[in-house]
Amino acid sequence: MATDIDKFVHDQLSVWPAVAAKYRSLKSTRTRTLPFGGLLVTLQSNPGRLPIFDHGCPLCEENYMEHQHSLPFEGRKGRKYNILVNRAPIFPNHLVITRDVHVPQTIWHRFPDMLDLAAALEGYVVFYNSPNSGTTVPGHAHFQACPKGYMPLERAAERLLRAASDGEKLDAGEIEFVASVRDAQLYHYKRFHRGIFFLRAQTAKSMAKMFYRLLDCLNLLAEETEPRFNAFTYCSAGEYRAVVSLRTDSKPQCYYASGDAHFSISPGAADMAGFVVVPEVEDFDRINAEVLQGIFDDVTLTEAQEERLLWRLVRTQPRVEVGLLLAPELRFEIISDGAGPQTVSYREGKIDYNGVLYDELVFEAVTISTLFAEPSFILFEGKEVRRYAGTLKFIVEKGQVRAVNQIGAEDYLLSVISLLPKAEQREKVVELRTWLMAKAARREKGRTLVGGPQMDNTPGLVTYLEHRPAREEDSSGPVHAHFDVCADEHCQRYIGLTPAADDAARSVVDETWGQLATA
Repeated sequence: MATDIDKFVHDQLSVWPAVAAKYRSLKSTRTRTLPFGGLLVTLQSNPGRLPIFDHGCPLCEENYMEHQHSLPFEGRKGRKYNILVNRAPIFPNHLVITRDVHVPQTIWHRFPDMLDLAAALEGYVVFYNSPNSGTTVPGHAHFQACPKGYMPLERAAERLLRAASDGEKLDAGEIEFVASVRDAQLYHYKRFHRGIFFLRAQTAKSMAKMFYRLLDCLNLLAEETEPRFNAFTYCSAGEYRAVVSLRTDSKPQCYYASGDAHFSISPGAADMAGFVVVPEVEDFDRINAEVLQGIFDDVTLTEAQEERLLWRLVRTQPRVEVGLLLAPELRFEIISDGAGPQTVSYREGKIDYNGVLYDELVFEAVTISTLFAEPSFILFEGKEVRRYAGTLKFIVEKGQVRAVNQIGAEDYLLSVISLLPKAEQREKVVELRTWLMAKAARREKGRTLVGGPQMDNTPGLVTYLEHRPAREEDSSGPVHAHFDVCADEHCQRYIGLTPAADDAARSVVDETWGQLATA
């Protein structure tokens, strides 16, 4: 497809004088390099960067300029895109890839399309600006692309990810392995500015899981639909590779300043990757390392935010088993398989499921990329329909069928504390976690350990499971032979996922994650 793109760009510029002039000016534009943060940053004086907008949304077909044409590209699930020559170029062969319909800029569900573009556009890097992170058209979903090699951060990523792919030892002072999901790996880049992560994967599916997991670990501002970030993807050596630059603001303080303190820099993807575009001529010679430091400090994560993100990415939780319904017959539904409601029943000392008898029946949860796990199955109890995260297991107990929920302890606690009065949630969460671990301790020794860095069939970001040291438990209270705790009030009332599990409850669990009461 790259050959087609080259011809397409050539044909467009041959008939589109206004934009052709902008591309010609790139050949003579002033540039200089500046050492900063371990990279050699490129500064580009680009007063012609101001976009050409006639009227309306410039990415909608009905507003295309005279002589402007497009190439089609089809994404996943029938999503269609138009490949366009960028009206306001930074790079030669600078492309914009837009949805064919006017829908808001968002990466949710579209990152696989971005990866497919990277695979199709050989020799190009595809990049994305989230809303409030450098995009000039947040109302219309789009990506951009340019030939590889222009952005310093992209070159650093390729050098280091190629070394990782070849099995070379990486400099811990420059890059650090963080986590993996199937064949995808996530690394934290420690230079240039805060909030930079590199990703590599053999498959688009694994890359997407790792990418969404990273975003899920960020705090989302209430008024926004996705975190603030810039992302780059490309293919190299048979792998998908990506760079993600996380941020907290759209513009630095110097953008709003006056006099000599003013610099008209509004960082987008290229700027965050070390290719800084300077639209005002008088700013070009004044920018130095100190100015760049202020710009990046203003728009990227703080040191504390970065540390918290890294903690979220690697933290673990034990899995507990919760006894749910007990009855001669139970109705359930596995949300992901599309089979609809199903039934299990007790017959001849076993579990009857679709006419086949089982000693035990387990429906493992699929991986879902959310901070706290989303529903994986439904249980029906009369007119009650309750949704649960985690794995569903059926066992035989007392001549009936028992439903058991295998779930991360923190997800269980989110459900339990959500049923408490708001004023008690923060006070009770550590106490309840300590109680839960004590209840589980009696069954710890005989249970098979689960977890490790490759486990990926647990919902949400609770991917790694480990067992904490067993604690002595008071002998009082019910002890269950087939699960750790029950869902009734003589343990703790547990009804799975509930609308009461709001942001406040999530914050209480998130901030105390793993904390136990001291003796």
